Amino acid sequence: MKKMPLIVLIFLMLLVVISGMTDSGLMQQYPDERQEQSDVLFIPPFDMKEPYKGERAILYIVPYTSPVDEKFFLADNIEKSEEMVIRLDGAVARLNQEGKDVRELGQMVDNYAFLVSEAKKYLSLAENSSVSSDEQQYLKLSRENIVRANSELKPIFDKVRTYLTGPVGISDNSSLVAEGSGVAILAGDIDVSFFLSDGKFSVIDFARDVAIDMEHEYKQEVIPERGEAPDLMMPQKMVSYVEVTGNVSLSGSSFSVAIMDDNISLVATGTGEAELVGNGTYYFDYGTFKENESVWIKSIFESD
Repeated sequence: MKKMPLIVLIFLMLLVVISGMTDSGLMQQYPDERQEQSDVLFIPPFDMKEPYKGERAILYIVPYTSPVDEKFFLADNIEKSEEMVIRLDGAVARLNQEGKDVRELGQMVDNYAFLVSEAKKYLSLAENSSVSSDEQQYLKLSRENIVRANSELKPIFDKVRTYLTGPVGISDNSSLVAEGSGVAILAGDIDVSFFLSDGKFSVIDFARDVAIDMEHEYKQEVIPERGEAPDLMMPQKMVSYVEVTGNVSLSGSSFSVAIMDDNISLVATGTGEAELVGNGTYYFDYGTFKENESVWIKSIFESD
């Protein structure tokens, strides 16, 4: 199985959070996207704050102090959104090849892609403008379009989930045992132990109590890599560990973890849910007996 880029792991992590697999006692209200945005820029799905009840919305707010700052954040956001368009287009094509009715999903993705392209167009006009008032107007239009595009992501992800097999439930009277190649996403009040060979995993700690124990070598990345900014809404960053080799253990009361490797071997206990995407098998061990093996779900987001 080809290794998927980190953006796919992020996308799959979004599916977990949006589907409501993660809960938090520190819920906060999603701001009204229609309000005047004179001092913040909406940066979608590559930073996360705690979801609030019902919506499971994804949002990160970054302040900007000048047109130069805003151009940087817009350009970065648009670039990542364009990558998302490519992934979504690929997912629509694969679902269509499988005989699924993707007319509504395709229209939603097309609309999202159009808004992203409009944001890029107006940013280009702003960058080439020699008149300050025109530059500000183009930046405003670019920002408005990317905010509208961001608002389209949740319904798109909700629609995508209707084509996927539901998550596997983890209960406190058994252990989930899984082996395979692809992406394993788990969430809840759980303990997870796994082995990776040059793999990667990302963690979102909603309760801020996750304990991580690793051996051997790894590199840590915080997504996105940006300069220091005031913590306006207590955003929950996704912390990624790449090039991980060895055993890893995680324990926490409310967190999500996405694990990516060509050879994943994991055991999870506690209360929560899991999405196992790729090629592999899993079963539940109840101590006195084991269930029959089941297979992971096929990914619709892989590159050819």
